[in-house]
Amino acid sequence: MRVEVSTEAAEFVRGQGGQLWVWAARPHVCCWGTPAYMYAATTPPRDPDGFIPAHTGGLEVWYRIPGDRRPDVLEVEVRGKRRPHVEAYWDGCIYAL
Repeated sequence: MRVEVSTEAAEFVRGQGGQLWVWAARPHVCCWGTPAYMYAATTPPRDPDGFIPAHTGGLEVWYRIPGDRRPDVLEVEVRGKRRPHVEAYWDGCIYAL
């Protein structure tokens, strides 16, 4: 798995302490077959167990993806003008394939 963090995202994460947490999770209320969406944050989630380090570009990147699947590329970008935040993409998609 290759981790690609945009320049803007790297600067944002460094400004928030240098840690990035990425995970895939299904919605709490869902129908059968609902894809697991990708989440990203600069603070650890409520349950940080099972995260694996993937240090890149001077950042601490921690990820947790259920099962044996891994994306070829885990992309991280910054979105939002008023409230900037990081978003993660599994091979370009917002949900885990």
